[in-house]
Amino acid sequence: MKKHHFISITLIISGLALNPLIANTTVKRATQTQSTNHTISASIASILHHRGIDEETAEEISNNLLEEDETLLAMMQNLEEVCSIVSREEVLEYLSTAALHRQNVRFDSYDQLIAMVSKIKQTSLDTKTLQNLRDVAKKNALLVG
Repeated sequence: MKKHHFISITLIISGLALNPLIANTTVKRATQTQSTNHTISASIASILHHRGIDEETAEEISNNLLEEDETLLAMMQNLEEVCSIVSREEVLEYLSTAALHRQNVRFDSYDQLIAMVSKIKQTSLDTKTLQNLRDVAKKNALLVG
């Protein structure tokens, strides 16, 4: 009976000790995602503002783009990790143009990824880049569901 109490008390204390650590990690991830998402939105708004659009209108346009697709952040990170041919700044420039024209940007579409990277680089893509974009599209399609 004493062993049973000892094990129960040990499990309860372990649970109480580890619970704040797990909760803290989850809060950090959520905060980081929100701040990065805000950074993308702010970057797009800034680019649009530098192009001559009113600051409030630019913020509204960039927020509309990000509200339509909540997984955009994860998809952009997949693109950055797998395909190093385009930089984050180039993708943000492309997104700002798409937002300005109210175009839907789908990072889970292989065809749209090819079109985006081809338009950014103004060249035809090699087979390695095409394979990388195919991998990104497959990864991002899993995020969408």
